[in-house]
Amino acid sequence: MKGILVLILAAVIGYVSYQYAYPILAGYVKFEKHKKPVAVVEAPKPVVKKEIVVVEAPKPAMEAPKPEPKPVMEAPKPEPMPEAPKPVVDPNAFVAPTLKTIEEVTQNWTAIPAGAFPRQITIKRDLQLNMKIGNSNAGTQVKAGGSLYAVGQDGTNIFVSPSDTSPMKGLVAIEDTNFKEVLTQGYEQWKINHLATLKRAHEFKLAAAERAKNAPAAAKGGAKAAAGNDQPAKDKDGTYPLLLASIKSGQVTEIKLASVKEWGEAKLTEGYWIIPVKYETETMFGKFDTEAAAYVKNGAVEKWIYTGSGEVVP
Repeated sequence: MKGILVLILAAVIGYVSYQYAYPILAGYVKFEKHKKPVAVVEAPKPVVKKEIVVVEAPKPAMEAPKPEPKPVMEAPKPEPMPEAPKPVVDPNAFVAPTLKTIEEVTQNWTAIPAGAFPRQITIKRDLQLNMKIGNSNAGTQVKAGGSLYAVGQDGTNIFVSPSDTSPMKGLVAIEDTNFKEVLTQGYEQWKINHLATLKRAHEFKLAAAERAKNAPAAAKGGAKAAAGNDQPAKDKDGTYPLLLASIKSGQVTEIKLASVKEWGEAKLTEGYWIIPVKYETETMFGKFDTEAAAYVKNGAVEKWIYTGSGEVVP
C-alpha cells in the first residue's frame, strides 16, 4: 500500500516539476526543444455575413394620366353671306346683240366686203406703181405719206386709184398702206352707230305698242276704215302690188325687190295702213337684216319708215 502511494506521489511530483520547474531551467540553459510552445492564437476571421438582397420586382411605371382630350372647338362657321339680290330684268330692256370683230367680218382680211370701197388711204412707204387705164400702162411713183383710194381687193393686195372715180388702177400690198387701220376705225364707229340705231328701234317699237294699246278702237282697225282709205290689196304670193310699184319707181333706193325676205300684214294705225317689210341691206361691213314699213293712205304709199328708229328710209 505504501508503495502505491509512493508511486502516485512520485508521479505527481514529476508532473508538477515538468510543468513548472523544467521550463524555467530550459530557458536558462536556452534549451529550445523543451520550450513550451507558444500557442498562436489567430485573430478570428470576420464572419462575412451574406446579405440576401431581396430585389423587389419593379413596379409598373405609373403612366402619367393622359390629359383628357379637350373638345375641339370648331371655328364658328361664318354666317352665309346673304345672296345679292338678283337684278330685276326688265323684259322690255334693250339687249344689244354681239357683233362680229373686224377679222370675222373680213375673214382675216381675205374677203373685204365690197361696201368697204372706195376708201381713202395713206401709203406707208415709197412705191413705184404701175397704173392701168384700159390697155394703157403708166408708171407712177408714190411717196410715203401720199394718199390714194382703195377701190377693190385682189387677194392680199388692194386696187388703188388716184381718186374714187378715176379709171386708173394699180395694185399695192395691204400691209404697205394704212387700210386696215382706217377700216378698223370705221368699223368700230359703225358698231357704235349701229347699236344706237337698234336701241332707238327698240324704243320706237315699245312706244308704238304703247300707243296702239291706248289708241281708240277705230285706230286699231276695229272700225271700218274711212271712205277712200281701203286696205291695200295683197296677192296670193304675199306681195302688195302697191308696194312693189313704189319700190320699182325708186321711191326708196335702199330696198331692193331681190332683197325682200318677208311681207307683213297691214294694220290700220292713226289713219295709215302700215305694212312692215323685212329685207336684207348691204353695208360697208356686210349684209344685215333690216325692217321698214310702208305707210299707205288713200291708196298711195306716202313714206317708208324704219320700224326700229322711226327714221325715213332713203
